[in-house]
Amino acid sequence: MIPYLFFFFISIAGLGYGTYTDFKERMISNKITYGMIVIGIAGHAVIAFAAGDWTILAWAIAVTAITFAAAYWLYRMGVWAGGDVKLFAGLAALNPVNPAILSRLGMVSLPAFAPISTPVFPLTLFMFSLFAMLPYGAILAATRLLKNKIEKEKFAQDFKKRLIEIIELAALAIGFGSTLSFFEITPLLVLPLLFASVFVPEKPRAALAGIVLIAALSINAKTAAEEFAILFCFLLGTWFLLKLYSLSKILMRKPVKIKELEEGMISGQTIVQNGKKVKIVQEMGIKKLIKYFASNRFGKAIELMKPKGKEIVSSKSAAGLTEKQISRLKKLAEEKRIPDRLLVKESAPFVPAVLIAYIALNIVGDVIWFWL
Repeated sequence: MIPYLFFFFISIAGLGYGTYTDFKERMISNKITYGMIVIGIAGHAVIAFAAGDWTILAWAIAVTAITFAAAYWLYRMGVWAGGDVKLFAGLAALNPVNPAILSRLGMVSLPAFAPISTPVFPLTLFMFSLFAMLPYGAILAATRLLKNKIEKEKFAQDFKKRLIEIIELAALAIGFGSTLSFFEITPLLVLPLLFASVFVPEKPRAALAGIVLIAALSINAKTAAEEFAILFCFLLGTWFLLKLYSLSKILMRKPVKIKELEEGMISGQTIVQNGKKVKIVQEMGIKKLIKYFASNRFGKAIELMKPKGKEIVSSKSAAGLTEKQISRLKKLAEEKRIPDRLLVKESAPFVPAVLIAYIALNIVGDVIWFWL
């Protein structure tokens, strides 16, 4: 128990300080990340020596190396910054398995919340960090939305429209489900019925939603009302998260004069050079991708996803601009081959999401692997 507590507190201390520096300076100190790696490996070496079982140290080294390799690959793909790579390597060295402190202390006794001995904790932490990033990123986008009058008005208009659709969807789902159950018909038919309702004209669909919901309330008013409220809140919350996350691409970008660019800034645009021609590539969103495929313009879709030529900067890279890239952009701007401003991402700090995920996993244990 003592080693788990020790590694837990070191991890929390590292993540806590990393969160502070990530918010303040948008960086993670090498002293913290390298210190976590050294303490993790040295700590497992002491445990292995005391237990007379060197496989403990071997597993710690192996998990750290694999985590570093996987994280470095994400860095090379432009998904992560360098500090994130070293941070996850440090957490892997300290936690090849889930510390799950609350479970080990007996504070959470449910079997599904217990830890497992398989050294897959870094992978679980990565997945939970992505989940934590969604609501966290949505909150940051919401703060930007409140300050953006134009986007706020668009959001309000879209919200009014989607609110009606969500009410209809919840009413149809609960109504169909209750009616099918009442007549002892398999509830699996709810999904095809919901799919078919999409093709019903707007007014008849609204009437149908009202009819089936009234039918559900007449069968069992309390149950139908509770299920409708739960489903409505779930659908509305999901829409809010996804909408704010999609808006973050607009809300968390700002134009910066190219002559004022600094190393580490993250480009919000992709610029490629094909021969003597330099161009800014259009962003490929899901809606645009579907539109191109629906109109059989596969070539255009492929061109936008993988533009021809040499990439000067990419909006897909989280590593930040280098001095070499900035020099290249300045030269192109001076030659009037690109605009004098570049969209720069105000990306959300990632370390706080990792901290949230780490604390959550110490509460729920390896619940995801029990589900699988």
